[in-house]
Amino acid sequence: MKNVSVMACVYMPARKVQMVKGPARVTVDGTCHVLGCEVSGQTVTVLAGKALPFEPSRQCRLRIALLGRGGRTWPAHPASAGTSIWQDISQKLFAGRRQQTRTIMLAGGSDTGKSTLSTYLANVALAHGARPCIIDGDIGQGDLAPPAAIGAAALFRQVTDLREVSSSMFEFVGSISPAGVERLVAKKLGSMLDRSRMLGDFFIVNTDGYVAGAGIQYKLMVARELRPDAIVCLGKSPDLLDALRTGPWDVLPAKSSSQAYKSRVERRGRRLDQFVRYIGSSRSHSASLAQITFVYLDRIYSPAAEMLRVPPVRQLEPENMERMFVGLGSSNGVAGFGIVTGVSSDSIEIQTDVEGFDRIYLSDIRLLSSDRAAEVRI
Repeated sequence: MKNVSVMACVYMPARKVQMVKGPARVTVDGTCHVLGCEVSGQTVTVLAGKALPFEPSRQCRLRIALLGRGGRTWPAHPASAGTSIWQDISQKLFAGRRQQTRTIMLAGGSDTGKSTLSTYLANVALAHGARPCIIDGDIGQGDLAPPAAIGAAALFRQVTDLREVSSSMFEFVGSISPAGVERLVAKKLGSMLDRSRMLGDFFIVNTDGYVAGAGIQYKLMVARELRPDAIVCLGKSPDLLDALRTGPWDVLPAKSSSQAYKSRVERRGRRLDQFVRYIGSSRSHSASLAQITFVYLDRIYSPAAEMLRVPPVRQLEPENMERMFVGLGSSNGVAGFGIVTGVSSDSIEIQTDVEGFDRIYLSDIRLLSSDRAAEVRI
């Protein structure tokens, strides 16, 4: 496939929206914003599977290069796309705001635009002189951590994509789905919020798209753990709205971003990209099992060598550990990530950039090859 498959030049009048889905590269001639971030005179990269709204303040020209499969561009009405659909939300959150700490939770189904709204609200917070911190609790499709983990980052400049930001804190769950580990995810989100208090004064907590059936009570559990000032509920989910309105926080219904749909192939590709981003072409490190403690779903298994001889859980069986995606760190928390490449009776080999770890946080995920991720079914 050619690097550049389609070129387009679009002249945009003010108060219009041009959607661009990646992979793409957009050069802006004129005055334009993306999610509240000014991109006038800049070239913006739109990553695969991501759709960004380009909104001109005055007439401008966009030169759009679609770089591969899935990339496309189309005009959209401001009533259904772009930041105008969320202006009432931002006004309610920031009108008359003093410098008090404020916590906002985002809830809604998959592809309703929670990550996009997180980015927009963080950019608006920066414009109001606040210090925003985003906690990304989407353990399957997050921007600030690899799959199976939660990430947090403070923003010091406006961005168009949260993957431009480096996370400063992580929590490890060990699964890419919250089903069955709902209480653990809620606990980890609460812990991450407490740890992040030093990073900013405006906190945006993004959550996953599990809102059907038991997912409603799960979201209520998360809200009770976080105790937010307000919950923004995206999309059409009346049962979720009714459940959240039973709490002491404000509930703000919001339109979903109608252009945020991602196919199964795009989701799988994005997960793999996030794995690669946090592991990359790391070199291999060997660690003595005598110095290692294993952790799985917040349960501690030690001494490590004895746990491997008589595994109490499937994750500790050596054949299941091969190519397992893991978190690495110490009792103080997760410092980074890796892939188990070898296990013996007295040592473990891990592909990672992390050095000096004495805890290995196990998961339900194995990267079976360089181009395919699969979840270990227990």
